[in-house]
Amino acid sequence: MTDAEYQVLLDLMFRVPPDDFETRLTAWRDELAAEYPRASDDRQDQIAGLVAENTIDLGSVLADWNLTNKARQGEKALDPCALATQRETNLGLLRQWGRQDLVSTVEEELASLAASNLARLARMTLAGETNTYWGNDYAANLYRAMRRGACLVTTNPVLVNVARTEAPAYWTPIRDQLREQHPSYNPVELAYTMTVQVVVSNARLLRPLWELTEGRIGYVSLQLSPKQATDAEAMIKEARWCYAKLEEELGGTPNTVFKLPGTKAGIDACCQVTSEGMGVNITVNFSLPQQIAFAGAIEANSTAPVSFRTQMDGRVDDPVGEELRDLGVADWEEVKTWCTTAIRQREYRMLCHTPQGGGLGLTKANPLPASGRGPWNILRSINDGPVPIFITIFPDKQEQFDSEPRELNPRGLWTPVPEEMLARLMKSKLFRMAYEPDGMNVDEFDDYVPVVRTLSQFAASYDEFVAWVAG
Repeated sequence: MTDAEYQVLLDLMFRVPPDDFETRLTAWRDELAAEYPRASDDRQDQIAGLVAENTIDLGSVLADWNLTNKARQGEKALDPCALATQRETNLGLLRQWGRQDLVSTVEEELASLAASNLARLARMTLAGETNTYWGNDYAANLYRAMRRGACLVTTNPVLVNVARTEAPAYWTPIRDQLREQHPSYNPVELAYTMTVQVVVSNARLLRPLWELTEGRIGYVSLQLSPKQATDAEAMIKEARWCYAKLEEELGGTPNTVFKLPGTKAGIDACCQVTSEGMGVNITVNFSLPQQIAFAGAIEANSTAPVSFRTQMDGRVDDPVGEELRDLGVADWEEVKTWCTTAIRQREYRMLCHTPQGGGLGLTKANPLPASGRGPWNILRSINDGPVPIFITIFPDKQEQFDSEPRELNPRGLWTPVPEEMLARLMKSKLFRMAYEPDGMNVDEFDDYVPVVRTLSQFAASYDEFVAWVAG
């Protein structure tokens, strides 16, 4: 589908009041039904596709944000049975047009949505049973994730590079057009301009949700150049440049935050960027000392509506596991799965709980688990605490999580870490550096093994992306 077609579908789900929805949907469907018999074959395929996509939307979490949301709409909220009736009307129309192929596809996707653990998690949060949101840890395929409840998307050089390689027919013409429009741009400027296009495409999909929630939810994370991770002034300059471009493209305040690295220079950049009202997402972030430093910087300086503090689970679990393996620790592969669970419990208790609950009550930045390696990373991040947790999940891990029924504990974050697991974890120096509040000082952030590894990978992918953009 085109961006314009996505916007038509999203407008129906997010921008139409529930008490006017059935009338508006019927009028839209009748208009398409009247056009269908006299349309060209290509246009008939387009019309049938729109009806099919709308049918899936009506059975997805998209409907729960606005149309059936009793907390938001009160008595005006639609009964789910009304949406079921509209789905059947749509399917009847597709059968009338002889599009049994689309009917089968729709019914299969609706069954998948009904069985989705991620959709159930999103609905639990909307019902007030948890305070845990999730997002797409990928620069493509956002709409499908949104149907299962995704309400944010994260990007980085690796993911933007993957997006352009997975959909070259879409992104190559955009790149070529940008080259023609900006002949004086150097490769880095072209790469940023291209990245802005990737971000804007995702931001437009999330913008109706961002508007509906008055800027609380619906953000895209845009990572600044990983090659500037030790240069605060360069990161600040890049953030300002990108923000201005995003304002222009989106016609107003961008529903984006900037990914800044958990480095020493990242702290200075974070203080300045957030003081100018631009939200951040602290990435390349693995340890409680990093979380403490950046949570304090954001709390003291930020005027932005929303910021995030990522914890890159797998990117610290893996090197901790390697260290335990080399030390001869038994069952190291199982032991490492408890690494970020232990860190996150301590982080949330210390930073997010109120002073009455023994914490600092810092609320300007939300915890964001990312780079998970398995279902345990998701299950042990679900929480009903005072500060929302946002989990971003790779598409393959989304499929894995939805592959079988799972029990979703609203307080899964507090699954007790077995004493023997914590004792074995403590044998790892990398774990101790991440787990103890004073495990390292700010001057040691840049040399922490997961930081070095991650920045090196991001820089290599960034170089590849810049080379492609420059041609």
